[in-house]
Amino acid sequence: MSVIRKLLLAGVAGVSMAVVATASAQQASPVTDSSFVLPGGERVLELSVVVPAPIDAVWALFTTTEGWTSWAAPVGRVDARVGGVIESSYDPAAALGSSTTIRNEIVALVPRRLLVIRNVQAPPSTSFDVPTFQRLQTALWFETVEGGNTRVTLDNAGYREGAAYDGVYRHFLAGNRWTFEQLLRRFIAGPVDWAKMLAPPKRETKPAAEPAAK
Repeated sequence: MSVIRKLLLAGVAGVSMAVVATASAQQASPVTDSSFVLPGGERVLELSVVVPAPIDAVWALFTTTEGWTSWAAPVGRVDARVGGVIESSYDPAAALGSSTTIRNEIVALVPRRLLVIRNVQAPPSTSFDVPTFQRLQTALWFETVEGGNTRVTLDNAGYREGAAYDGVYRHFLAGNRWTFEQLLRRFIAGPVDWAKMLAPPKRETKPAAEPAAK
C-alpha cells in the first residue's frame, strides 16, 4: 500500500482494518483480502481484484448509471460528482428516491483514480447495524496494471471494537467480495441479465407414482 493511501486512510477517513477470510475462501475467490489494523487498533477491510479491461471502462462501471446497472444492481442511478449519490436496489420493483433503496454519497472523486463513498440510507430491513455502518467510509482505488488490466482496491475503514462493528465487518467482508466477483464476471461474461439472475428457482416436477400392483 502506498504512503499516500495510508495517509488518506489515517487522516481523512480515520480508519483501520484486519484480515478475517479463511484460506479456503481466498483460494476459491479471485478477490485478494489484504485487510489490516492501524496502529490505533482500528480495522480496515481491504479487498482487491484485477479485471481484464482498461481503466476507463472500469471507471465507467462505477460512475455512470448505464455502467452501474449492467453489473452492480438491477435498479440504480449514479450522479458522479462530489456530493452526488450512487443509489441502487437489488429489488427490481424498487422505486428510485424511495426509502427502500441504498444511497451512498460521494465524498471524494478523482477521475479514473479514486472514489470515496459513505452510506446515507440503507433499506429498512438489514442484517447489520445501520448507524454503525454509516460511521464508516469506503475508498475505491483504480490503477492500471500489467497487460492493460485494471486493479480495483476497496478500503472500508473505521472499524472499532464491539459486536456492532464485528457484525458489519462480517457482512461486508462477504458482500464486498461478492461484489468484486460480480465486477470481474461483468468483463468475462458481459452485462448481467437481471431478470434471469433474480428469477425464482424452478421447482423440480416429480413423475407421478405408478399405482401399486394388485
